[in-house]
Amino acid sequence: MRERVLGREATISSRARTVLATIRRHGSVSRSVLIRETGLSGTAVFRATEELEAAGLARAGEAVAVGRGQPSNIIHIVPDAAFALGLSVMTDRADVVLLDLAGRVRARAEVTMPGMPRVAMLDAAFAFGNARLADMGIDRRRLHGLGVAVAGYFVAPGTVNPAVELEEWAVDALDEEIARHVGMPVVVENIAAAAALGERLLGVGSRYDSFCYINVAAGFGAGIISGGMLMRGRHGNAGEIGGLFLSSGRVTPNLMTLHDCLAEHGVECSGVSDMIARFDPEWPGVNEWLDRHRASFSYIVGAMRFTLDCEAVILGGRLPRALARRIIDEIDWPENHWPVRRERRAPATLTDVAGLEPELSGPLGAASLVFHRTLFD
Repeated sequence: MRERVLGREATISSRARTVLATIRRHGSVSRSVLIRETGLSGTAVFRATEELEAAGLARAGEAVAVGRGQPSNIIHIVPDAAFALGLSVMTDRADVVLLDLAGRVRARAEVTMPGMPRVAMLDAAFAFGNARLADMGIDRRRLHGLGVAVAGYFVAPGTVNPAVELEEWAVDALDEEIARHVGMPVVVENIAAAAALGERLLGVGSRYDSFCYINVAAGFGAGIISGGMLMRGRHGNAGEIGGLFLSSGRVTPNLMTLHDCLAEHGVECSGVSDMIARFDPEWPGVNEWLDRHRASFSYIVGAMRFTLDCEAVILGGRLPRALARRIIDEIDWPENHWPVRRERRAPATLTDVAGLEPELSGPLGAASLVFHRTLFD
């Protein structure tokens, strides 16, 4: 797959991929910083940056004095060197983004269709990407792949078992089927995992080396980042935490129950997307929904904190951010009710609210998977 995605560029070495990932994280960075952060020797970093320049993925700029040593060249990512499309498919909404190599969203669109027909939506996403590249005067060959994030769990590599509303996406070897249709490399991922990667790339997740991203939408799941990388698990289902509610007899919080609770209190929304766009934390029914689900949120955040021992738990997905902040502020940690041992508790896990807007993290993460699977990893 790496050879197919790189297209006109030669396959880059593993050390060049390591260096490129670090450059992308900074945007622009000195060679001395690259040496420190990658652990590679000065000679290896120099050769890697030369390799990236030859491939058109990075360029050397001005020399800047760093510390007492010789001035070090600043290495810049070349944003227009490569692009990827990201498509997120949920039961009630689908979005597509065009991402450049620097991790910037250059264009986005909603491609929701009744019944979520797979072929028609793929064609719409592909046409969108080609049109936007043409608008920018960029060669279509710089579009390196398509990442697809689907709401569901994996039953085999590249095969997602989605909700009944997404019947056309329940295809064996979905990644291969889509790749044949669009004629370019494809990566398929669970939407919560893709959203976690999107938050890692451009959201508050960039502050943390490890975190659990809780994805609240029409369903409930999570994506896990460890050591800066997406943790997938044996079958690709790491983070499928929604089942913990069912097995423990707890109520599962999601946006469908919020929609229904608001309707019971006279707040009419045409659907989840409309509710998210117009959300008002003062609406009647919000407090009742919080009361119903507060214990469930505390339970699941505590479970992630004790199981993963990560730096942070980030609450996001399509959950309105004002509501996410209230939930975070009211988390009741289990150890708060335990005796204190030697006047010390275990180190705390931070809690945070996702920085990306509710409809962006999924498709952004899906697009970034193309780069992570080919140029960065």
